[in-house]
Order: sequence, then structure tokens, then C-alpha cells
Amino acid sequence: MKKTVLSTVSLMIMNIDIYAESSISDIFKNSTVSGQIRAGYIYVDPDHAMLPDQYTTAIGGQLKYKTAEYYGFSLGAAFYTSHALLGLSGDRKEGKFNEELADNTHYDILSEAYINYRYQDFNLCVGRQLIDTPYADSDDIRMTPNTFEGVVANYGMGNITLLGAYLTRWQGPDATYEFEDLIEGKEGVVMLGATYSNSDLEGGLWYYHADDTADIIYFDITDTYQFSTGFNLKGALQAAHQHEVNHSGIESSLLGAMAEVSYKGLTCGIAYDKVFVDNDKIYFSGFGGGVGFVNMFEMTVGIFSLYHDGEGWKGSFSYDLSHHGFDGLAIGYDYGHFKGDVYHEADEHNFILHYTPSNQWDLEIVYDHIDDQHKESQTPTHPDNTLSRLLVRANYNF
Repeated sequence: MKKTVLSTVSLMIMNIDIYAESSISDIFKNSTVSGQIRAGYIYVDPDHAMLPDQYTTAIGGQLKYKTAEYYGFSLGAAFYTSHALLGLSGDRKEGKFNEELADNTHYDILSEAYINYRYQDFNLCVGRQLIDTPYADSDDIRMTPNTFEGVVANYGMGNITLLGAYLTRWQGPDATYEFEDLIEGKEGVVMLGATYSNSDLEGGLWYYHADDTADIIYFDITDTYQFSTGFNLKGALQAAHQHEVNHSGIESSLLGAMAEVSYKGLTCGIAYDKVFVDNDKIYFSGFGGGVGFVNMFEMTVGIFSLYHDGEGWKGSFSYDLSHHGFDGLAIGYDYGHFKGDVYHEADEHNFILHYTPSNQWDLEIVYDHIDDQHKESQTPTHPDNTLSRLLVRANYNF
């Protein structure tokens, strides 16, 4: 899925003194309401002679409420929803309805509900919340993002941020649109992390213990060098090791590198990831979009890393047309090639348009095409995965 993690996660720590409201009633008087209205359209052509095209139009979004602080404590909640416009969607009985935007035609869920405590550079959040870390992230790729249920604490020390978390359940496009166990029937995931960030360099070291599943260590570092005004060079490295717990079958390592050059709105990049998998073992992609530098809109480096090694490389191009008088308009193209050492090979093409005329409005159009290189020799265990997909999302933010 389209979720590129180029480096570490920046955790926002507000370095200001605690402001306590004078009374409990004031925390509600000074509360804030925000949200997003999102209209979405998806069209999928599976390129299979026996399967019909699918399309769905949906309307949905988020409504968020957050109280002001009272001696460092605050409350927050967010309601997520998506409803298919059936008159503008494919017929479900004919198999032409696509479930990606509105599972079972609709969903309504209290996706965020938390109590937060903040004291100087320390923050503690308990409940349902948005988080973005290498192996657990929001991955907002359809109508609403992933959210997680648990406890997250972080502490900032200048350029360094320390984080600890215990997560038990989640919901979203990478799970289902109702809260379910992160790992079915297990206790959850313990996470520890440390990140460093300044104007040029950022990096992070993370540890995850997924109950009865895997121990994961992940590291990445990114350096940006500015040669002259408007001309930048970025390079990054990443590495991960996964060790199985209780004979789960997960045993693998990841190595990756990427480089980007940008000048006056034009950015070109290249990335490579290699996954090493022990015999009869698998690579674990995590909870969300995944960490690979080569991640595309649909495929990731781990997609062909079941029971054998896999690799992927990616070339990317984007151009900000603001320099030509089209303020807020940007176009891009990504190409990814993925190959398993024993079987499976595919290419993916992403054509991307972003238009942001203001802080309130934005439009995204993504067309992706996956070409299965082995479609002529498909078997029951390896069906033809060739498909084309068009996704259009228009947002109004308030």
C-alpha cells in the first residue's frame, strides 16, 4: 500500500508551560472541534476475464472534539464514517460493488477516544488514538485512517524523543472498520523507540514485541544536504531484523537504501529494499503501510517474501507546478519492480495528481496499474494479480 516511510517518525512535543483552565467548565468552553469531509471514488479493473469491473462512490470523513487542558489533562474523541452512494456505485448482486471505500456499504465508528496528560516535555495518552511509527501507522489510503487502542507515552529532550507504548486493538483500512485484536487471541504489542532530529539529520531505533509472534528491531537514518538555494540531496538507510516467538514462523531481515534529488519543485528518487527470509519462514509487514522505501500504492517489498527472499526497487518523479503559476498543483509518477527469489514477479505504476488550492480544500487522484509478470503461467496458488485501479479523493478540512 502507498505508504512510504523514508525515515523516522517525528513525534510532536509541545515545549510550553502547562496552562490550566480556571475551572472545569472552562475546559469545555475552550474546547475545539475539527474534522474533514471526504468524497471518494474508486474503480478497479481486475483484468481477469471471469471477474467484473468494480466501482464505488462514497461520502464520509471525520469529526473530532478535544477539550482544553485542566492541570495537564484533556479529553479527545473522533467519529469516523463512510457511506456508499449506491446510485453511483456498482451493483452488489452482480459483484460490481467495491468494498474498499465503504465496507458492507457503510461504517460508523468512534475511532478516537482518549484521555491525555501533558507536563512540560512529557505526554501520556490512554485510549483510542492515531499513531505513526515504522511498524504501526495510520496509513490513510482510503476514506479514514487506522487508529489504535492502548497507552502511548513520549518524552522530549531537545532533539531526542523517547517513546513507549502498549497497543492491544486497532481498526482501519488495513484491519476492519471495527476494533479487533492486533494479534488475534494474543496480548498485543509492546513498543519502545528513540528518535533524533535536527535540520539536516534524523534517525530512529525501534523495538517491537508482538505477543507470541515476533521480536522486531528497526533502524533508519536520513541525511539532507542543501547545495544551494532550492537544490537538495537526500539519502537514507534502513535495516530491520525479525525473530519468531513461540514458533510463529516469522524470521527475516530487511535492508534498504534510497536517494532523492530536488531542485525548484522537481524531485527524482530511487530506492531499493531486500528482504532475507529463513527457510520456510515469512516476513512480517506490521500493522499499517509498512516500512519499506520501495512501498507503492498497493505493493510492498514484503508482498513476495513468503518462504523465500524478495527484493524491490522503485523510481519516483514529482513536480510542483507552482513555479509555473499553478499554485497548489503537483504531479508525480512512481515505478516499482518486485521479485521473489523463487517465484512471483510484478511491476506497479502509480500516476499521481495532488491539488491543494487552500488549507481547507485538497484533491488527490491516483491511478495505479499492477502487471503480473507471470500471468501467462497462473496456477490455483498463484492467480493472475494484474489489475488497474483509479482512486479519487476530495477533502474539505475544517
